[in-house]
Amino acid sequence: MSFKNSQGVAADGTLVRLSRQNVVFEVYNPYSIVQLSEVLDELKIHQGNRATYAGRAVITGLLNTGLILIVSASLVDPWSDLKDLQPGETLRSFVRDFVGDWDEANTRVGERFRTSISNLRSYLQELRRWLEHWEMEADIDREANSNRVLDFVRDVDQEIYPKFADLNGEFEEATRQVPRKDAPFHRALAQRELHPLLMVSPFMNRAFNKPLGYAGDFEMVRMMLNDPWEGTNTYAKLVNASALRHDAPAAHRNRIELLQRAITRETYRTLSAPVLANSRTDLTLSESVPKRRVQILNIGCGPAEEISRFMKSEPASGNVDFRLVDFNRETLDFVESTLIPRARHQRPEMNLVTEQRSVHEILKMAQESGHENAFDQKYDVVYCAGLFDYLRDATCGFLIELFYEWVQPGGIVLVTNVTPNHSSVAMMGMVLDWNLELRNQQDMHNLVPGLGEQQAYVDSTGVNVFLEIRKPAE
Repeated sequence: MSFKNSQGVAADGTLVRLSRQNVVFEVYNPYSIVQLSEVLDELKIHQGNRATYAGRAVITGLLNTGLILIVSASLVDPWSDLKDLQPGETLRSFVRDFVGDWDEANTRVGERFRTSISNLRSYLQELRRWLEHWEMEADIDREANSNRVLDFVRDVDQEIYPKFADLNGEFEEATRQVPRKDAPFHRALAQRELHPLLMVSPFMNRAFNKPLGYAGDFEMVRMMLNDPWEGTNTYAKLVNASALRHDAPAAHRNRIELLQRAITRETYRTLSAPVLANSRTDLTLSESVPKRRVQILNIGCGPAEEISRFMKSEPASGNVDFRLVDFNRETLDFVESTLIPRARHQRPEMNLVTEQRSVHEILKMAQESGHENAFDQKYDVVYCAGLFDYLRDATCGFLIELFYEWVQPGGIVLVTNVTPNHSSVAMMGMVLDWNLELRNQQDMHNLVPGLGEQQAYVDSTGVNVFLEIRKPAE
């Protein structure tokens, strides 16, 4: 089999196991060629001389055995195994395989899981039908006052969401009992039954389809931070708002706030000014800030919302030079067209530069040149928020060691992760093919034991874990 990752890098794999819903294969590459929830394009599976599958796949699991990486992926597109087949034994054998796969999937799906899916589907179907009737009777699609429409939607949401949350909780609980080896069969059922009812949500639709090749892109971040009432009708708006209440989106909003605080704290620390860790300072630049530039590197920057808020609220931001690195060109285009023009207007002294570079490239350069600094300078802060949610332990540990090399004495490395405590694992993994590497505080310490002065902590939601590593001052 062969494929291209989201960055267009081509690779080959050795097939281990194949079903209608899932493929497991081995790939050799020491440079983190793939990551969780990434979309593989042009994936081709050959059986003998026939290409039986050609399309996309989403990575649902990674297992590192040393130099070999075992990858599990959900197959997204239709199979092509019947193409050009003539009547006869070969055709009948493919039909027998299909029937056998269906029988196996039907047998392997647990009754409790099946019931939870059925209840959730029934509730959403009836809700959609009732809302469509109500919109027609109230002539809501012709309503000129958008604020009045939202008042209606909020009233409906207040009454329907508790039952929606209960049914989603039953689904989450049922999923916890699914054996790992049977997950592909359960995922296929969940998507077949729930997608027609949930993909009307702009947020859920983008999370599943991943148009940029990965989950959590800058547009998804925008959706998580902005008005949740997006959608073409009342039902779509309600489903979208419900999706954005899940732990992961809520935690991302909280993560932005904590990152802003950390940047503020480290800026004033570096500038040798009084630090207020939990709120902004009222000191003016003339009172507190010597002429010193603060150097901050952000790996996997996304839309950099925390920098936008820091810039808006902190006078000291004018003394900061930011380097924003991301592998995705569309993301950097968004930053260059939104954040940088605002910075030039609000804080002309602040410097912002962008650079397109992937983790794959950083790891390859570092391993081939012996931890050489990829950016040719030292930083007061190196932070990476969100990327570790999709990377293996070994890759995360190596990246942290690199970040630590790039930090000046007295500076800090800050990385984040989602914890196992969030309550939307099933909705994300089973329905949206959005899987994360979950880690707790001890897991974060275990990535680089003994490196620098470490502090791991969780936020108020219990869903974000932060690891700060201070390099001792000389």
